[in-house]
Amino acid sequence: MASDESFYEGAPSSNAYSEPSPYQTAVGNLGVSMDPRTANQLGELNLRLNPGVKTIEVQGTFANVLESIPEQHLDEMRRISKLTGSDLTLHGPLLNASGVEMGQGQQGYQEENRVGVEKQMESALLRARKLSEDGGTPVTFHSTANLPNFEPHVMVQDEDGKSTKVKKGLMIIDETTGQVGQINDEGRYLGEDGQFTGEKLGFNSKRELDRRNKELWLNSLTRINQSVQFGESALDNLGRRTVDQEVIGPEGISKIQKIDITDIKDESDKKRVQSLQGEIDYGHTYLKESYRGIKDLFDKAMTTSKRDDNKKDIDKLREFAEFTKGKISKDFENDINQLGKLREVVDTGLRTLSTIDSTPQTFRPLKEFAIEKSAETFANVAQTAYNKHGSAAPVISIENPPGGEGLSTGEDLRDLIKSSRTQLAKNLKREGMSGSEAKRVAANMIGATWDVGHINMMRKKGYTEKDLIKQTKEIAPFVKHVHLSDNFGLDHTELPMGMGNVPLKPMINEIKKAGFKGKEIVEAANWWQHFADKGGGNPFKPSIEGLDSPIYAMAAQGGPGWANAGAYSGYFSGQGPISPQVHHSLYGAGFQNLPIELGGEVAGDRGRFSGNPNQ
Repeated sequence: MASDESFYEGAPSSNAYSEPSPYQTAVGNLGVSMDPRTANQLGELNLRLNPGVKTIEVQGTFANVLESIPEQHLDEMRRISKLTGSDLTLHGPLLNASGVEMGQGQQGYQEENRVGVEKQMESALLRARKLSEDGGTPVTFHSTANLPNFEPHVMVQDEDGKSTKVKKGLMIIDETTGQVGQINDEGRYLGEDGQFTGEKLGFNSKRELDRRNKELWLNSLTRINQSVQFGESALDNLGRRTVDQEVIGPEGISKIQKIDITDIKDESDKKRVQSLQGEIDYGHTYLKESYRGIKDLFDKAMTTSKRDDNKKDIDKLREFAEFTKGKISKDFENDINQLGKLREVVDTGLRTLSTIDSTPQTFRPLKEFAIEKSAETFANVAQTAYNKHGSAAPVISIENPPGGEGLSTGEDLRDLIKSSRTQLAKNLKREGMSGSEAKRVAANMIGATWDVGHINMMRKKGYTEKDLIKQTKEIAPFVKHVHLSDNFGLDHTELPMGMGNVPLKPMINEIKKAGFKGKEIVEAANWWQHFADKGGGNPFKPSIEGLDSPIYAMAAQGGPGWANAGAYSGYFSGQGPISPQVHHSLYGAGFQNLPIELGGEVAGDRGRFSGNPNQ
């Protein structure tokens, strides 16, 4: 076999590892993902099973590819896995469970986006039930897809090598509009206490967010106050004027507004009444605008007060709401006869809003919002699957996306999973399940897929190897599934293990110390893209070489491993394809019926069953 794996027939593999990964694992513990570019996952499955891989990850990474896989293929894949004694997992489509989208003509949050994603994830999870009769199939979804880091930062090290996170900005969202924005480091020098040291202050996300919300709140109150002043000043000035030697007053304003100028014959009188009605409209309009602004600010203030459980502010707002009872009726602000009530409500509302303690949060951290909405989506999807299949339902395994994207650290993923489990437990309790049982089901239904290559990409943010291991430790108790891929920490490449600088052994040690007993899937998309199509074969072989998996399952420690399989004339090295095209059709009793690659005499590439090459 002449390929980039073996330059010369019978020679050791060009991928032989003089220094393989210090993490060694048995071949039986490893699985491999299929080529994500094709919907012919059934054909891919047959090819991936040839080397004897026992766990295969079906690829539905791209939504349109998953939608193109026929139901019959899923059924057939289940039957094949049962016949071969292998297990199947599924990589679900790359979607944003939060409903937040950025780019491709969309910017911000829309509830209809979140609901649509929920339905897509629900379909993927339910379809995964076809892959296993026993259920419990892990279905991987990314925590985010192509979203930027919600808290831009870098890690810096001191002389002792200790890492410190230095924040560079904060992604925020206006919940009322769904618009997303970013607060950048603007270079503050004056502290909140008014102290000036001459040095630039470090970026403080809480300080900057509070500042933004306070500025917006004060600006909103100022605009309403100005509208009130314009409106009341106009009406007060008009009320003090005289018509036919009588002061107009509040009652006179109402009477003037009711006059039908078409009934006035004298042109000078008509113009005078028109002018007075115009002044009334001017003042009334400002008060109506003020009232609507107060209603909007009241809602924001109540939302924040309830979220913060600020009873003092809640009581103030409720007191104002009680005050308006009996004064406000439907469209009362448009009724000129209730102008006095409108002024009273506006004045009282403005005073109330100006005296609350907590600044209403128009803007929230996007990370906090995204976790909340994503948890709602994952909980709803898990609930649907559990209600339909019970303990045999496939399970959700949330993966850290490539380092630097939203919710890509171990801490972020941990917080998302905790929130998702909490929400699922609430959903199940509402259906009558006990609290303890709901927590148990939630813990079983939602966990993590930890991609060691993705977290390694945080190196470009200044993360050290110790930082990467620390992030792994944070997520370790929640890990149900592992993706193995290697890179150099600078870009999203997925090579077989041992070809980059991922610190695999300490990561896996942390996960296993926390009780991990799931699948380890070789996810080498770059191998499929750049090497497999050019004779590089299945990434499973270079993976077991890189991990120095024992050649013999029963071999004692120190026995021959795949890292230097060429030295032992291993099965993969220079002896032809793993599963030669003709060997399945040649089951005769004599050695002459073996393929020539294995020492036989029969040449050719066609079997005697159907006349077609065997795959």
